[in-house]
Amino acid sequence: MKLLTFIFYSLISFLIFVFHLESKPVPVGVQDASILQIKVTVLYPNYIQPWRFKNPEIRHSTGIYIGENRLLVPAQAIYFYTNIEVKKPDALKVYTAELDRLDADLGLAILKLNDPTFQKDLKVVQFPSELFLPGMGLAMESKDQRNLEEKRIRLIRMDIDSYASGYVELPYIEIQSEEKLDGVGELIVDSSSRIPQGILYQFKENGMGKMIPSFAIKHFLDGKSFPFKGFRFKPLVDNASRNYLGLKKDDLGVLVAEIYPGCSADGVLQLEDVILEVSNFKIDPKGYFDHPKFGKLNMSYLFHNTFESESAFEKKIKVKVLRNKKTILLEIDLKPLNEFSIRIPHGNTRFQIPKYLMLAGIVFQELSEHYLTEHGNQWRNRVNKELLYLSDFYRIKRNSKEGKVVFLSQVVPLSGNKAYHNSHQMILKTVNGKEISSLEELRNLVNQNESPFIKFVMNDGSELIFKKEEINALNEEAKKSFQIGADSNF
Repeated sequence: MKLLTFIFYSLISFLIFVFHLESKPVPVGVQDASILQIKVTVLYPNYIQPWRFKNPEIRHSTGIYIGENRLLVPAQAIYFYTNIEVKKPDALKVYTAELDRLDADLGLAILKLNDPTFQKDLKVVQFPSELFLPGMGLAMESKDQRNLEEKRIRLIRMDIDSYASGYVELPYIEIQSEEKLDGVGELIVDSSSRIPQGILYQFKENGMGKMIPSFAIKHFLDGKSFPFKGFRFKPLVDNASRNYLGLKKDDLGVLVAEIYPGCSADGVLQLEDVILEVSNFKIDPKGYFDHPKFGKLNMSYLFHNTFESESAFEKKIKVKVLRNKKTILLEIDLKPLNEFSIRIPHGNTRFQIPKYLMLAGIVFQELSEHYLTEHGNQWRNRVNKELLYLSDFYRIKRNSKEGKVVFLSQVVPLSGNKAYHNSHQMILKTVNGKEISSLEELRNLVNQNESPFIKFVMNDGSELIFKKEEINALNEEAKKSFQIGADSNF
């Protein structure tokens, strides 16, 4: 009996010890080998000539060791990679890594190394939920052949917005420093406790930067997705609109302006609902609420935050709404972003190669902001204004049946399509009288159409007409004359 009692209490003590070890934040020492150099060879797609790639480029970033032969790196550093090299500080050996997992909205990725010797002498960095804000911090980086370097920064405040190439607004920490930083994955630790606080993902010449907070990183490392509220809202500050919607003098609130099909708010909120409260927090006319610790924050924080003690993930969010001049209470069951609702991609590419379809030497593509930005620094002045308008205001589907925007990007100059050589950046409206919602649909329609003629009608009313039998012949001539590998790439 005494033996069983001894074993029982020993087991309890062991579990308490283990739990204490796992829950206690672990400082990162000056000499800890956990910050590594990453060198990535990337081969970006060519949106103007999608059958080609651009010249290879080299990108450098910082990698943070997170255990089990894995590294945490900024996602932007590895998009369209062909080779990833990893090097420890003060070491000559170079290791090769592969992508293990990526979250495009958070802007982080995990790399995996297959060499079992890689983890030798490396110390695991653990990201706690604890946040020292505001406070002083250190940015740890490893560059060239030098030892680890530390630069002083100041953690100023929390805010929330979409990251550089994301769709979902997520919390970030604004930082300030008088020293020069790269903003490519440097580890940020508290200056006194040396507890990890986050990863730097942006730093500008004015000395301001942005850091991904440790609780969001921990959420990502745990393999969880990020919730998305599924709607956009507009400030509601003018008295005329407020009076029209039936708001009283002391009412606050913002206007629901856009709902993403298939996302959390779809079927719950309606356009022109006025959101008065979220999770019992009053929402002011500009969309902010008073957080008890972090001060004024955008309303999106109440939906997208992953801070453990107040996370909305896998919970129903209570929303008080004014609809048709009556107050009602709703609940939103949070889901991740439904990528199907994105009609015109404008953020990250999610490794998607731009698609094209050539018919009679005429190149058709699906509109994305990436295509428009390929036209240089003044791209907004150079591209077709209707394409620009669609990209700015119709990025999101208004209903689940709405398709992609298919447009004629260019005409490969051949004698057989000479009449259309000046056609450029025109939106395709119909083919033989049928509207088109994707390149796949366009290809199927042309292949299966029994009519001897194929007629393309553009947004300006112009028509391009070919005999069906000459489409393949012109394609073959275009491929041979302009070294285009295939009629399509999907």
